[in-house]
Amino acid sequence: MKYSTKIHQINAIQESTKAFEIGKSISKVLSYVFLSLIMLSFTFFSAKAQTPTGNPSKVEIMKADSLIGQNQPFMQMKKLIGNVGLRQGTTLLYCNLAILNETTNILEAYGKVKIIQADTVTITGDTAYYFGNERKAIINGHVKLDDRTIVLSTNKLDYDLNTSIAYYNTGGKIIDKKSTLTSKEGYYNTVTKLFDFKKDVHVLDKEGSLTADSLRYSTLSKEAFFIAPTLVVNKKDTTYANPGSQYNTVTKISNLKGRSTVKTEDYTMTADTMIYDPPTEIGIAIGNIHFISKKDKAILTGDRGRYSKKTGVTRVFGHALLKNVLENDTLFLTADTLVSIDNKETKTKKLYAYKRVLIYKSDFSGKCDSLSYNVSDSTIYFYQKPVLWNLKNQSEADSINILLKNNKISVMNMKGKSFVIATDTLTNYNQIKGRKMVVRFTNDSKIERVNVEGNGESIYYAVDEKNTLTGMNRVQCGKMNMNFAKNKISRISFLAKPDGKFIPPKELREEDKELDGFRWRVTEIPTKESILARITLPKIVMPKAIVKDSVEVKKVEKKIINSPNNKIKKKSLPKL
Repeated sequence: MKYSTKIHQINAIQESTKAFEIGKSISKVLSYVFLSLIMLSFTFFSAKAQTPTGNPSKVEIMKADSLIGQNQPFMQMKKLIGNVGLRQGTTLLYCNLAILNETTNILEAYGKVKIIQADTVTITGDTAYYFGNERKAIINGHVKLDDRTIVLSTNKLDYDLNTSIAYYNTGGKIIDKKSTLTSKEGYYNTVTKLFDFKKDVHVLDKEGSLTADSLRYSTLSKEAFFIAPTLVVNKKDTTYANPGSQYNTVTKISNLKGRSTVKTEDYTMTADTMIYDPPTEIGIAIGNIHFISKKDKAILTGDRGRYSKKTGVTRVFGHALLKNVLENDTLFLTADTLVSIDNKETKTKKLYAYKRVLIYKSDFSGKCDSLSYNVSDSTIYFYQKPVLWNLKNQSEADSINILLKNNKISVMNMKGKSFVIATDTLTNYNQIKGRKMVVRFTNDSKIERVNVEGNGESIYYAVDEKNTLTGMNRVQCGKMNMNFAKNKISRISFLAKPDGKFIPPKELREEDKELDGFRWRVTEIPTKESILARITLPKIVMPKAIVKDSVEVKKVEKKIINSPNNKIKKKSLPKL
């Protein structure tokens, strides 16, 4: 009985142990299944999180010499060897060896990698990673991108097939039909054909080069868009361009903005905006232009300008100023418009000034409506009732021309209502009047001789050796010659029947001291300061901010209410 009970207990224990072992096994299976579900869930949601909307197609195998399955837990891997060809939509990929993860849609490619997008863009390299879900590729080693427009070479390239944008940051070279471009970093859109280059950008062709830190370039229009200070060097000129400028590498036309500069062998031009066409050698400048002629040592400034190298014509408009650097002196000339002609073929070299002309030099100054300067014979022509001042002398006529010698006045020819006034040591006004005059000057720019032809009249004061006034001579004569010494008349010759009189000092009346038409216009004498002040633009002072409900606002509101039709006429700034 005891024995059977013992056996029964042993059997019960064995049954209990078996049940425990079975339960333990079931628990392990359930745990494994549960863990598997979690992993599958994680993989699914992870893949879903990485997959963009639109359910991209899987990378398909087109061909391979051999295929080896490499299934891993929850991953389906395939290894393709020899003449591998794969496809995703219109994108083809070729290589020698590929590992395709069909679960993640990621491809690793090795050996003679070639990616072709829509039969328009071809990328080759040594190795590549292709992310099928994102449609992005990373190509490494001897990379080349060819879109039938340019060829891009680099060591590493990221390419987004969705946006058609290629990116490199390990240095790249771009070659098109006429130029080569290099930079350390760059973006290229294979659809718009626009490049964005950064760091050490260089463009080189047969005719010149371009250097910048950053640059945008269109491979279609062959235009460079400057987004950083840029240097362009051609055979004939050098351009310093600022951001906002454009340059065509084929036509060589520059559209320069932001205070850019063009330099040639003969001149330098700077302006806020410039358009320069090297083939026609025409430049247009707008905004505070600065033109330097190296050979002539001349500087032209103004609001606007135009230059043609073939004709040798330079025009400057608005606040125009010429500064001509001479030996130990500088000539200042301002007018509404200045035109310089330097034609090498015809050997013509002239300067024209139009409207409101002012001229200043240390030994003479003047004003007139217009003038011309013939550089070849050193003659300046003044038109429309000019007035010239030389030391203490004043000369005016309908027209005047002066001959320069060693950059000083040598001879002055006066035509039509000519009038010369010369002050002596006693500040008396010696006066000469006639239809035509020729005035000759000494080397130190003093009047030496005056020849008068036609309707001659003169007033000259007699002064003795003690510098005392002894009287005044007033003479009328058709022709006369006067010689001067130390600003005094030393000799006078009358070549026709003179009619004159001598008036002692005590008998001098004020009406006897002036010829008809006498005007001593010393207040109009141009100076360097007055010329520079005329060409300097006035500063615009902005009004102070007006606070709401202030006294100023109430005054304005009152004016509005009381004004006719409740309208205020706006004052517009004068156009320059």
